[in-house]
Amino acid sequence: MNMESKTLLNKRVLKDEVKNYLSERIIQGDYSSGERLIETQIAKNLGISQAPVREALRDLEQIGLIRIEPYKGAYVHQFSIQDLKNAYTVRSKLEVLAIEYAIQNIRDDELQKLNDIYEQMLIIDTSGDIQKQIMLDIEFHEIIVKASRNNVLTKVWESVSIAQWTYFGTLYHKKYNAIKLVERHLPIIESLYKKDAEMAKQTIHTHFGELQELLEKS
Repeated sequence: MNMESKTLLNKRVLKDEVKNYLSERIIQGDYSSGERLIETQIAKNLGISQAPVREALRDLEQIGLIRIEPYKGAYVHQFSIQDLKNAYTVRSKLEVLAIEYAIQNIRDDELQKLNDIYEQMLIIDTSGDIQKQIMLDIEFHEIIVKASRNNVLTKVWESVSIAQWTYFGTLYHKKYNAIKLVERHLPIIESLYKKDAEMAKQTIHTHFGELQELLEKS
């Protein structure tokens, strides 16, 4: 690899690191909805130049975590309950398709991992650790989507800012019984063990439908 290639690779890696850093801070709530992200300040805090920060912000805009206003700067995206309901509708359609494929392709170790995550979610929800709860929920659904063995579907699913919507959804739903929210994942696991495609698709549809109903009560 020549020097020019190494330089391009280093820039790309640095940009991805900044993007991951900012994404995590947004999801954790360190940056509040509507807050301005100051490029120069972020670069100073991280001890790097502004270029990778600028590129990372552009990527975050593409996945919907922030919005960039010309001559004003970058701001953490503000979402409404209707936005969240729309996101649940899209996720439901994608994950119904994913689980239909996953029924045929999921491995035993992936099924066991779903069980393990479910048990962890039951424990975490009693501790009030929202960040851990979000990460486990994302991992649970990600295993199912990836078990579809459909790379196009997986990429589309990843592009709709799953972490962001899970974060906002968790905040909206945290006033409801946490254990009951977690227990909604159990029928999904059971349908996969039974390899019942119709049951699996219905459980995903019901899973997101119930979350939408809870939003109506918010």
